[in-house]
Amino acid sequence: MIIEKNKVLTSQQIGGRFAFLRTLVSLILALAIAFLLILTVSGQAAADMMTLLFGPLTSMSRITVMVNKWIPLLFTGTAVCLMFSCGQINLAAEGAFFAGAYTGSLVALLNGVPPVLHFLLCAVAGAAAGAVICGIPAVMNAKFNVLTVVSSLMINYVALYLGLFIMTNLVRDPSVGYVASYKFNLSAKLFELISGTGIHAGLLIAAAIVAGGWFLLYKTTFGLEIRTIGSNHHFAGFSGMPVLKTLVLAQIAGGLIAGLGGTVEVLGLYDRFAYGSLTNHGWDGVTIAVLARNNPKNVPLAALFLAYLRTSADVLNRTSSVPTEVVNIIQAVIIIFVAAERFLAGWEHRTIVKNTRQVMAVNAQEGGSLDG
Repeated sequence: MIIEKNKVLTSQQIGGRFAFLRTLVSLILALAIAFLLILTVSGQAAADMMTLLFGPLTSMSRITVMVNKWIPLLFTGTAVCLMFSCGQINLAAEGAFFAGAYTGSLVALLNGVPPVLHFLLCAVAGAAAGAVICGIPAVMNAKFNVLTVVSSLMINYVALYLGLFIMTNLVRDPSVGYVASYKFNLSAKLFELISGTGIHAGLLIAAAIVAGGWFLLYKTTFGLEIRTIGSNHHFAGFSGMPVLKTLVLAQIAGGLIAGLGGTVEVLGLYDRFAYGSLTNHGWDGVTIAVLARNNPKNVPLAALFLAYLRTSADVLNRTSSVPTEVVNIIQAVIIIFVAAERFLAGWEHRTIVKNTRQVMAVNAQEGGSLDG
């Protein structure tokens, strides 16, 4: 039997296809589990499942809500992709986003700054705050061998309580009945892309960040170093790559993006800072990075999927007895199956073995033709 060479897949192509298949099967399983949960708590399970699947598309207002939920996830998803690509489980994107939000808010309270310059100053301040939050665990790991996953979890709460202290004691507006800052100056606010929808210019900034993150990871020497270190830091070190420096810079870059996302979120949607807790956008960024396989080009679709689910959960919560926590269960199932290296591993292994035999057959055919 003659085997065509162009029909033989490489191991990398097979791995990519199985990564996609693993994600797809995980989504199907997660939705199936969600349906079973809805079946147990709802008297109209079929209608509620249809709401979960199609609720965000039933009105223009729901679509705009979904888009506004999508924007911060583009930032945090890209940020976590950068940090995870270097092999470090840095979970400080949550704190970086929050720190970027309140630091940008502080600058937004300044008077007498020209409009464009004002937002740029807010963005720089927010990005710098995020870089510090994600950079501290990175430096602690590089200098003192502190586990990044532990220190990054803890620093999220440092960022939270520092921000709440500043907002409560320094810039709280006493004229409102809840803990919130004074109103932002209009010169710092982002303009709406579509009037009356709340969809703001942060969408354009987020698109640029995703494209820039992909370019950085896959089209620059620094990105190659990040991915090489993430794959095998021993090999990277033997090859002369600055391992510790690259690890720290990659996590600082991720924090910078997450912090910028926090600034964009508050200046795009709100007229004052009023967060009383962490936003969960950073944790969602972890889910997005897992779905995107740490590749920023996959972030928009993964983030849109999660924003769609969040919007569906809000609609369900208002129209039925199904709690919004069903989305958290879906997220957990997706992460478990997508991150499980052995999920579908047997099938993938058999496919690679079969493909290897085909490659050997092709080589034998080519060798035979040369001998002839």
